[in-house]
Amino acid sequence: MISVGDAGKRLPALLEQVNAAHEPVRITSEVGDAVLMSAQDYDSWQETVYLLRAPENARLLMQAVHRDKVRRVAPGTLRSYDQRG
Repeated sequence: MISVGDAGKRLPALLEQVNAAHEPVRITSEVGDAVLMSAQDYDSWQETVYLLRAPENARLLMQAVHRDKVRRVAPGTLRSYDQRG
């Protein structure tokens, strides 16, 4: 967390930080708090929200996430994959 006054003084550094680390920064003020995040992270977040709005999409995405967690695929190259298949 950072105050709005400090955020204003450090804005260029904060922009660099949120873009490099992909971690949002909460900015506090007397009129309410806000969050500074990279545009890339915001766009990804918006896309996820959009996809999860439809119940069927949400169900399919959650199944895919679960399947990915259960079946850990060993890293390899396309060539090694072709040789296995």
